[in-house]
Amino acid sequence: MIPANPFNRPLGRAVLLPAILVSFLTPAVSQGPEGESTTATHLFVKRDTAEKHEPSATSVSRIMLTADQTNGRYSIIDEVFKPGMKTPPHKHAYHSETFLVLAGRMKWTVGGETDIIGPGDLVYIPPDTSHATEVLGDEPVHAIMLYEPGGYEIGLRQRAAARSARESGDPEAVQPRGRRSPNPYADFVPTAPRRPRAPSADR
Repeated sequence: MIPANPFNRPLGRAVLLPAILVSFLTPAVSQGPEGESTTATHLFVKRDTAEKHEPSATSVSRIMLTADQTNGRYSIIDEVFKPGMKTPPHKHAYHSETFLVLAGRMKWTVGGETDIIGPGDLVYIPPDTSHATEVLGDEPVHAIMLYEPGGYEIGLRQRAAARSARESGDPEAVQPRGRRSPNPYADFVPTAPRRPRAPSADR
């Protein structure tokens, strides 16, 4: 038996229609890094005016969207990797990365599998997955990186500032390189368990 359509009843229309209108007209609300409610809003971001950093001699990063702007969901970075750019194998405990290549060619090794990607291709790297990459050829790579959950810009700014301090030659500005600042937007994600330390020879 087909259930009666509530919109065919006066009481159903009186209750359901206002509820639907409220749901469409209410702004999207989510939780910020400290648990406070934040309201989502739209943005137009111009690449030429985006916050720009050079965290290494072979990369130029423009911050297109931050965790603050997306309520912690993700960050989007416009990346230019220069010829010679290469990273050692590494992994991230609690965030994923997606690289969409717009120009140039890169070799990626992810989870033991190696492939070459070019314009229009992408690679997705889940959390806790070993990966390494390098630029192929003499052409710079232009890529868009999506980092989820958001917060990549926190470490990016830190690394760029440390590089600038080292290159300034000011001994007071150069600080010992420590651990990256924690990502407050990823606190709700369990971190990878620490590896047990090997026993020292002194014990």
